[in-house]
Amino acid sequence: MQRVSAPPRGPRSGGPTARGGGRGGIQKRTAGPRPVKVDKDGDLDMDAGVGAAGRGKSGKGRFESPVPSGPKGAVRGRAAGPARGGSTRATQHAIERGLRGEQVNVREGRLTTPGTTLQVEGLMSSKAASNSDGGLQSLEGFLERKASGRDSKSNRTVKIKKSHLRGDLVIITASQEDIEAMLKLDQFSFAGATLTIKPHEPAPPPRKEISEKTEGISPGTAEIKDKLKAILASRYDVDLKLLNLSSLGQDAGLLEMGLGSLDGKTTSKLFPALMVVCDSLFDSWKAKQEAIVSVTLAGNGLSNVTNVTALAQTFPDLKNLDLSGNNIAEIKGLESWRWKFRHLENLVLTGNPLETQTPNYNIEILKWYPKLLTLNGVQVRTPEQVAAATESINSPIPISGPDFRDVGQVGENFVRQFLPLYDSDRTALLSAFYDAQSCFSMSINMSAPRDRTHGSPIPPWAIYLPHSRNLTKINNINARMSRQYRGIDQIQKVWTDLPATRHPDISTQADKYLIECHPQPGLADPSGQSPHGVDGLLLIIHGEFEEEINSSDKGSRGFSRTFILGPGTPGGPPIRVVSDMMILRANSPLAVPSHPLNPTQSSMPAPGVSPEQHQETVTKQLVEKTGMTPEYAMLCLMETGWDLNKAFVAFNVNKVIPYGLLVQPVY
Repeated sequence: MQRVSAPPRGPRSGGPTARGGGRGGIQKRTAGPRPVKVDKDGDLDMDAGVGAAGRGKSGKGRFESPVPSGPKGAVRGRAAGPARGGSTRATQHAIERGLRGEQVNVREGRLTTPGTTLQVEGLMSSKAASNSDGGLQSLEGFLERKASGRDSKSNRTVKIKKSHLRGDLVIITASQEDIEAMLKLDQFSFAGATLTIKPHEPAPPPRKEISEKTEGISPGTAEIKDKLKAILASRYDVDLKLLNLSSLGQDAGLLEMGLGSLDGKTTSKLFPALMVVCDSLFDSWKAKQEAIVSVTLAGNGLSNVTNVTALAQTFPDLKNLDLSGNNIAEIKGLESWRWKFRHLENLVLTGNPLETQTPNYNIEILKWYPKLLTLNGVQVRTPEQVAAATESINSPIPISGPDFRDVGQVGENFVRQFLPLYDSDRTALLSAFYDAQSCFSMSINMSAPRDRTHGSPIPPWAIYLPHSRNLTKINNINARMSRQYRGIDQIQKVWTDLPATRHPDISTQADKYLIECHPQPGLADPSGQSPHGVDGLLLIIHGEFEEEINSSDKGSRGFSRTFILGPGTPGGPPIRVVSDMMILRANSPLAVPSHPLNPTQSSMPAPGVSPEQHQETVTKQLVEKTGMTPEYAMLCLMETGWDLNKAFVAFNVNKVIPYGLLVQPVY
């Protein structure tokens, strides 16, 4: 397929002549196969519509005989037989029906990315509204220019993909990074008007089993997806759980669509498009893991895996991978898959120049894939060696749990009051613990790692983005300072905007939290009597909460909240919040800390050691490990028969909010 370049575009503020004749340069062909719709860069456009004249019947592929075995046609080793942990026949037939284009309950395809639109209010009240286009082009040019200049270090140009008017609002589509840059322009002046810029979150369509066309997918997009499904159907072996993507350049279906070469720039989005279609057939990662165990990419002329990296994101749990018969000459040609495919057991690289030009490449391959058993049909590890290596990885240096050193149960009482009040009465919470000097800030961490077994959907972040103070994303000093809220009035205004929450009851669900508490010296004395400062507490809470998205739907988030607590001002609450920093992330179970004590330690004294000396020794050990006072450590040991391990386990069970087994008050 020949790539046709788009005409150059001038500035958005210019007229139609300066900007070119249109947004694309794709010319209609007069002969040859009907071209696939592509975007302005010449790449496969999964969202593009196709005219009525170009619509045809949906392609319906059918399963043929299994892929013939051979050095380049199929994955060797375990791929030749049924894989372990196979799926049920019902699951296999559902996938088979989906690939054939028949009706099947599949989850929504990832044709669009949430959180990549924003809304702008204020254009209609500006002077630019009198322009022939309503001021839309002038607004686009203003936003791109201002957002690009906000961060001079990155030297990155902000681009708007789409924009349209909806009443008094302008809806803008761009990449996630560009959306974040333009959100910083909230309250900027444009043509005599103040712009209000917020994330735009359209209401999701109702979840029900309907056809693609009734879900709002254009007929052209549905036709492309049907053709790709037909191609995948002819290449899927349900018995071997093998997806055969070898020699795609010779595939009749792809050639008819004007595609085929994975190395061509024009078709650089072909493989991601295939992966999007594959991914849309599964409603969970478990179903995907059971359905496809092996993939072959043999004979595609690949010099590197740049254009097929999407395979690692779509099928991260592959056990067998065949890259034979390609043009990979150096180990760096595989670096895009370094540390990917953590369950890979069999890799085939025969027929690549890599074998002769980099003879020691297998050393790096073994480092990248810790569970690899065979390389090019030769055993490189035994299952026992893999199991031993996995056990050593899963048994790192023991890590102790959170350290809770309360002062007069101040931290305990604060947590027990804070969580219920934040859920039920935030105004009362502010009056009880905050004052005119209290600071609050909030940050969103969208890239926090998440256990994929915790598969609940992530609620939209739109309502939090205007207040997020993520310092890795926000570089402008004014934006950073404006999102640090000081005093009851400012904090209350932010808390009012945030959704209602419900935290787990700490008395009955203590396992939902990890809490640390440490003395914090050197805080400013609000009374002004101590020039050297006063003592306070550093309190860190890790946990989760439910969030009310709307009247009928709820979501959950993980959070970490760091408090600095200090003495209150004269005439005010005895304890005040000096600083409150909250980090939000997708919800995932908390890590369970390991116990650092030696399980072989005996409760009996060693030979020649008196019982009194033994008791004194284990008391010191428990004090060092827990931070308890010697008196309470002795009480804990007495209740557990002077068994150090049992005493430490008892402490861990109750230490989320310890009941008095802590150091004496400081203030």
